[in-house]
Amino acid sequence: MRYCLLSIITLGLFVSCEDVINVDLPTSESKLVIDALIGYNENNGNPIVAGEVRLTYTAPFLSEEIPPVLNASVSILDEQSGESFQLLESQPGVFGVNFPELKFNRDYTLVVTHNNQVYTATQQMQHSSIIDKVEQKDGFLFDEEETEVEVTFMDIPGTRSYYLISFGFGNFLVIDDEFFQDSSLTFSYFYEDVDPGDLLVITLFGIDKEFANYASLALIQSGEDGGDGPFSVPPGNVRGNIINTSNPNNPPFGYFAISEFDTELLTLE
Repeated sequence: MRYCLLSIITLGLFVSCEDVINVDLPTSESKLVIDALIGYNENNGNPIVAGEVRLTYTAPFLSEEIPPVLNASVSILDEQSGESFQLLESQPGVFGVNFPELKFNRDYTLVVTHNNQVYTATQQMQHSSIIDKVEQKDGFLFDEEETEVEVTFMDIPGTRSYYLISFGFGNFLVIDDEFFQDSSLTFSYFYEDVDPGDLLVITLFGIDKEFANYASLALIQSGEDGGDGPFSVPPGNVRGNIINTSNPNNPPFGYFAISEFDTELLTLE
């Protein structure tokens, strides 16, 4: 079947190489995309809150640009204290976090207002493990030009846990502890197009089952092709946890998650 398909394509190149075919692809109304991953690290008593809320619109399939959302406001409400933190827009459609610390077992609500509609999601911060070791190795998976990096971390004891690992360059991996509960996990990740002297930033997030399912589907549909990462373009049939409180029939794409995280740096040799 593959041979026949290649033959047809080759034949087409010879008999119609001078024809220009313009294909009008169907388009649909742009929808709001809200990507919000907030991380927290105690940092030996000096808490670090990191992350951002990114607002974009869906774009046609072949579009090279993802339009940012303008004239929106974003805040995060601490449901226990009642304190609301207004996020500041650092660039069009991108809002950085600006509050001092987060606490476990406390509800935080994301509130996005745009075009007279309000979008919300409420989450609690998820625990994470820490990265025990990151080492450069000399193996490869498919190509000798690949760079192997070995990562080791201990599972959170006594609970079913899920993790999201960022390897930089828009590359992510979701891990379920089903087969290594209460144990240590060591695995290799293979980089392409990196050179000696490059600095790798590897971050481990603790996430819940719902976000793990969402992220897994997003990675599958994105093809893990790097760039701005799999969450820059919303999966077409994956619903997130954010609702439109003004019009429930018009939900946005995207997800709101809060996670404890740990980061390790590695300079390649």
